[in-house]
Formats: sequence, C-alpha cells, structure tokens
Amino acid sequence: MVKVENTKSDNPQKVSMKNNKFLYLVMAGFLGTLAFYVAAYVDMAITGVPLDISVVLGQLIAGEHESAYIIGNVAHVANGIGLTLFFGYVFLPISTRIIKGRIWFHGLVFGVMVTVVAVWFGMLPALGAGIAGLNIAPEVPAMTMFRHIVFGLVIGIILRSKMN
Repeated sequence: MVKVENTKSDNPQKVSMKNNKFLYLVMAGFLGTLAFYVAAYVDMAITGVPLDISVVLGQLIAGEHESAYIIGNVAHVANGIGLTLFFGYVFLPISTRIIKGRIWFHGLVFGVMVTVVAVWFGMLPALGAGIAGLNIAPEVPAMTMFRHIVFGLVIGIILRSKMN
C-alpha cells in the first residue's frame, strides 16, 4: 500500500521563507534591470552608439507599431526578472559549490556568463549583428558586458543578505 503524505508544509515559516525568496528575487530582477537601463544610457552617451535593447525587442515583437517601445521594455524587464529567478534558484546553488565568495561576486560572474553565452553568441548573431555585435560597432562588446556586469552586481548586492 502506498502512503500518501501531506504535501502542505508542517512548518508555515518554511513556506513563508520560500515565498519571500521568490519576492526578493523578483524585486532584485526588477531593480537589476533598472540599473541595466542606467548603464545602457550611460554607455550610449559615452560611445554615441544607439544600442537600445528595448527598441530592438519591441520591434521584434510588435514590428514598427507605436507600442513597440513599451512592449520592448516590458519584455526586457520580464527577461531580467526571469534571469534573476534562474540566478537564485539554479545558478547560485551550483556556483557557491564551485566558487567561494560573496553573492555579489557570483552576480558578477553570472552577468559575464549571460553576456558571453546568451548575448555575444546567441542574441546578437541571431539578429544579424555578428558575434558580440561587432557588425554594429566595435564598442558593442564592451557596452553589453558593462550593462550585464552592472545587472549582475546589483542583483548580487540586493540578494546578499536574503539568500541562504
């Protein structure tokens, strides 16, 4: 005979901690994406290269529609939150077994890995911009790396006392 156990937690505080972790990750993802935007506007002002991911995402989703910029921003914020959830639930538990260090450092490593794997060898070549976006401008690799390092550092700093 198979015994069916109660799937509800006997410890309500444990359930609350899981919900809090999720909420902290969502908040960190939102704030990390806002920091990404600040970094993007800084690097666009410095380099003069108009590399605005929200416009690109919006146009991919909605075409040349007037709502493309809003749709692109929503998609990018959702992506940032999704990446942060991945960071908190998958990447961080694995990386803390491999690398000892503070969570902000794991955030920095995560930002670098997202840039190289997903952006340089994934998204930018798929958009026809070449590896690391070099078909757009020689500054693009540094711009994308800077933005994602800022994102990773911000999520790591925000989560430093919340993740166990």
